[in-house]
Amino acid sequence: MKSRRAVVPLVVLGLAVLGLAPAQGSPSETYLRPHFGNGSVPAGCITDRDPINPDNHCYHMKVGLNALDSPKVDVDVLIPVSPAAERDMRVASQAVQMWDDGLHYLAQQMGLPWLVKGFTMDVRTHEVPVNDDGTPKDPINLVDPEIVVVVSNPAGGIGIGIDPTSFAGQLGLVDDQGVPCTQVSNPFSMGAWQSRPGFEQHDGEPGGTYVQDCGGVGGNVCFAVNGAVDPATGASDFFPLFDLVSHEFGHCLTLGHVGDGADGPWGPTPTNDIMAYSTDPPLINKCVSTLDVEGFALRMSNYLDVNGDHKVDGHDHLVPNDKRGDGANSFQVQNPADHHYASPTGDPADCPQADQSLVPGAEGDFMPKPVATTRPKLTLGDISTTDGRVRVSGVAARVPLGKQPTAYDGGSDDPTGDSYSPVTDLEGVHVKVTRTAVDAVIKASHVWPVVDGASPVAYSLTIDGRRLDSFVPTGGTDDKPVVMDNGTGYYLPKGTATWDTTKNTVTFHVRRDYLADQAITAPYNVYAVTGYHTRSNDWVANDDLAPNKLDLDLAGPKQGPETRDAPVADRVTTKSYKIGSGSFLPADSTLGVGLISTVDSRDYLNVPIDQQATVLATLTWTGDASLGLVVGGGSSQEQVKTDDPNKIQVLVPWARRDLTVTVDPQEIYDPTDYTLTIKRTTVVADRDDDHVPDIADNCPSAKGPSAGGGCPDSDDDTTFDKDDACPNVPGIGADGCPVTGGERVVAYLDGKQVDSASVVTLHDGMRFDLAAPASRGSHELKVCWYDGGKLVATARRTLG
Repeated sequence: MKSRRAVVPLVVLGLAVLGLAPAQGSPSETYLRPHFGNGSVPAGCITDRDPINPDNHCYHMKVGLNALDSPKVDVDVLIPVSPAAERDMRVASQAVQMWDDGLHYLAQQMGLPWLVKGFTMDVRTHEVPVNDDGTPKDPINLVDPEIVVVVSNPAGGIGIGIDPTSFAGQLGLVDDQGVPCTQVSNPFSMGAWQSRPGFEQHDGEPGGTYVQDCGGVGGNVCFAVNGAVDPATGASDFFPLFDLVSHEFGHCLTLGHVGDGADGPWGPTPTNDIMAYSTDPPLINKCVSTLDVEGFALRMSNYLDVNGDHKVDGHDHLVPNDKRGDGANSFQVQNPADHHYASPTGDPADCPQADQSLVPGAEGDFMPKPVATTRPKLTLGDISTTDGRVRVSGVAARVPLGKQPTAYDGGSDDPTGDSYSPVTDLEGVHVKVTRTAVDAVIKASHVWPVVDGASPVAYSLTIDGRRLDSFVPTGGTDDKPVVMDNGTGYYLPKGTATWDTTKNTVTFHVRRDYLADQAITAPYNVYAVTGYHTRSNDWVANDDLAPNKLDLDLAGPKQGPETRDAPVADRVTTKSYKIGSGSFLPADSTLGVGLISTVDSRDYLNVPIDQQATVLATLTWTGDASLGLVVGGGSSQEQVKTDDPNKIQVLVPWARRDLTVTVDPQEIYDPTDYTLTIKRTTVVADRDDDHVPDIADNCPSAKGPSAGGGCPDSDDDTTFDKDDACPNVPGIGADGCPVTGGERVVAYLDGKQVDSASVVTLHDGMRFDLAAPASRGSHELKVCWYDGGKLVATARRTLG
């Protein structure tokens, strides 16, 4: 994976750097701060979650799931006894330990000491004796747990596929006063959980959560139910036990998905996050992210002393920054620059790994020891002495410690015969980065013959942990391979990958602007993967890698200019026209379910945008049916109220690229015909001339980028000027002002402090300007950079 970079937006001369202090450990080196409070999203972010909105650059996590009501979390882990029971218990308990250590480690790195000290977790494990048919022999009684992890389908031997209709043993809960709360029959039966009212099962996944309100002192109990089959530990990616337990446990900690679940999408998606559905990065178990910690902190703030006044009351309660969310749950929005993991470097590729071997008692270590990934660099630029004053400018930045790649192309050979079959045996990969694309050629011993229809293998290009899978899909009719972003479930444009069965190569052409939309930017870490899959995006197992060390790192030339935006019209015009029509049958009903990997019955229509405009989409239909309408790719979308039950209208205030319309046959009772019409009105008014039209500009009188809704952040401290009490002075306080112990550069003239300035360098390098009175003659100028009261770096100049 690539190193974190500090971007210095200034060319300076006369470098004189002395006294560099050791860098801090990651991820504290680059995590700035959480943004809590309704509407207080980080600068450059928006609350609209449309994954193809051109300005949706930030991560969105659903929060507030389940009602965890204590910072002291007792966890019971239940595993049926089987030949692999010890390993299954160890894997499940390590998943819980990963959360415990990861939350504490990152909370410390993120400057949340109240969470570090106030949150505790106690894990109790139970190997449950089972009969020959896998049913529990005796009742199970648990006392006052907050979370119960049930692994109903462990790996190996007895217990695989347990789904009894009844058995003598059952699970009973009592609170800490000994008062019975509930009983759960068949706790190891996935079918029993599925039939229990209130069980939340993931679409297509053998797992889910269930919350029981025990009331009184006992409070709520959340069941993390896991039905994973993990037959090939370390190779199988099909619902691996460790990640599935970790994911379901995260839901019990009140955390929701991050954009690629059945209730999504809302991209871009941090696919490496444990609360994502994907298996990015391949072959690596996931760990806690800073976004997970922010979401968890929201819930814990109800029970802990956040503000340090030695009491817990409403003043401690933190509020998510997108309180409205999707109307059912709030969301926490995070700038990708603040997204790091509970690893020594903050990189997901370095997440601590569970020990999943059959060696009894082996455990992974999930408390990382932070290592430095950057070093401070204080650069002095222009220094002038005029009118009795000395003025100095410079840049404070954190630059990578590791050597950064400079080559734009490279490749690696791979030994043959190191896979299960010739069609998954990679012989090498070659990659070239241009201004517009990442081009790669993967060489295999024998490329799957695409004329044979659906391919049971996939050839994948992985870029910064994001796996792009090329395969011939099940149900395909033209034998043409497609490319799916495995993290988001989206198909990339036709021609993104081509297979040559004569040369046995697979060629990828991936647009860099698409990668940038997914927060993936140069330098890139690239490698090829082969493996087996079913249906469309269900990856079953990895087979071969190239290079095996995953060490192909490439720089990229400056990315080409944005070419996807339509021109601005010179006057306002309106045009209405029919864009499409179609029919649905009762069998097409989706029941409103989100992402699916089986046959998709929705209709997708494209709305070309030749000039920037406001677009009103109107869907009408005949017959007894309920349809849904989604319009993606605009600044946002607003449903317009209508009294007609067979009519839906969606307004996109600002469309500057082609729109994608989805017609969803949610409930079809009779054969139904629909018609979709478009009313397009060009947008011209832009009073602050920032290229964000007034109709979509949240700050119409102040110039700001479209990323952020047209609002500026003048001091680059990630707080919008409209929310910043100190809009021209960078600071990391919740109000955008400097805080005690924050970063400062201080100027000393002949040993006397003469000026200082606040800086914020955790995301990018920051320029500063200092000035002070100075008499004629020789002077010694010293500039010191402090962080947390500690000296970071010093630069000196002799004047005169």
